[in-house]
Amino acid sequence: MLFQARSQTVRPLRVVAPAVLTVLSISGGCTSLDPKGDIDRAASTVAERSGATAAWTEPWESSLTMWDGRSPLTVDLALAMALRNNREIRSQVEQIAASRADLVQAGLLPNPVVGLTLRFPFDPVSGGTFIGAQVVQSFTALWLRDGKIEAADARLNQTVLDISDKALRLVAEVRTTHARIDFGQRAISLADENLTTIQQSIDSLDARVRGGEGTPFDVNRAKQQQAKAQAERTIVIRDLAKERRRMLELLGFAGEGAEWTAVAGRAGAPVIDEATALTLASSQRLDVAAARAIAEAHRADLSVEEQSRVKDFGLGADFERAADGAKSVGPVLEVAVPIFDTNQAQIAKAGSLARAALANFEAASQRAVREARVAWVELDSALRLVDQYRSTVLTLSERNLALAEAALKAGQADVTVLLESQRELIDARARLNELERQAAIAHIELEYAVGGGLTSPLSPARDPLDRGPASNGAATPPSSLGEAPSGEHP
Repeated sequence: MLFQARSQTVRPLRVVAPAVLTVLSISGGCTSLDPKGDIDRAASTVAERSGATAAWTEPWESSLTMWDGRSPLTVDLALAMALRNNREIRSQVEQIAASRADLVQAGLLPNPVVGLTLRFPFDPVSGGTFIGAQVVQSFTALWLRDGKIEAADARLNQTVLDISDKALRLVAEVRTTHARIDFGQRAISLADENLTTIQQSIDSLDARVRGGEGTPFDVNRAKQQQAKAQAERTIVIRDLAKERRRMLELLGFAGEGAEWTAVAGRAGAPVIDEATALTLASSQRLDVAAARAIAEAHRADLSVEEQSRVKDFGLGADFERAADGAKSVGPVLEVAVPIFDTNQAQIAKAGSLARAALANFEAASQRAVREARVAWVELDSALRLVDQYRSTVLTLSERNLALAEAALKAGQADVTVLLESQRELIDARARLNELERQAAIAHIELEYAVGGGLTSPLSPARDPLDRGPASNGAATPPSSLGEAPSGEHP
């Protein structure tokens, strides 16, 4: 009997099935779950802003192949390895696939519901078996589909923008760590030069003591200066070792050896004026674009909730076979009547979240302006200090040391003048190296603060790593991704 009842349901289903299939075909507009295009879009944005290629569609390396762990490490190689092998950024890239799946899901209708009924009488004499079958397709999602797709697409765009921004943050971290290693190596070289100079002074003072022209007190003062320089060199070595291990973690190989050196960093991009920095931050900041995308997603969510006052609307067909053998077939209409729940609570919630997202977008815009301005001030101040120290303090210290040596040889000054001039020169060299390191890091931070790339339409270029007046480096053109509204994928 059950098989017979099912066979009788074919006829009403033939009436409903074409309409259902038509709706399902319309709802299948976005069916690709492959996130490769979205991942490539994020990678191309990073490449445009930073010049570093992100191989996120390839597996990360389980052992060193791009670098042997001993050769000098260039900043370009470090960036390529970090973007490919850093586990944190690779875990975040997987969020793109999840957002792509949400977008596909947003375009699908719920599955039809099939119900079967089989009832047996308590008294077989007075009645027979009752059989019924029903199929119902909910169509509520049909008029909500566009809003859900718009929200999911905005969230996918926000995820791509957010991952791109995090990748640029990783790029800035790698460049900053590489600069710290580079300048740490320079500090050690300066410390070695200083120790050599102090040792020469000690030898010279020993000779003067033996010749009856000096006292052991002068030698001890020089040795005290030597001991202080050796202690400072030890601190620099410690800090350099820590930075190398930090770099290995960023590269995805925290357990590898740290007995390697960093090659001097890339030529800096042009330094820009404050107005240009503000313009770039307004147009290029990916976190601001991501905040705008999430605001658009919440706006679409509000539209969906406003159209969801009727929670359920379904159409279908029903077949019944009564105990006396009579058969009937007819349509089924299911409508959720909005008596107790008119969806006002969810509309109010969605409206509040939309306003909050808009406020967050405005806050992100304000934060981007502030960070760009602060980063510009930091770099401008650092470059001025580097110029001042190089042209005045260091030059005067070198000249004073030469004069002190000449005065000592001529008998016009004692060893105190020489040691003081020598100490001032050592301090000036160390301070200049530190200021140059701060300028290099400030330049990297400004690049990130304006969205990853600098242009110089209004001011001459100046390289903070260049110790001379000349400058070089090419500006990275801004990507259009940060300017694209949600749903528009450049």
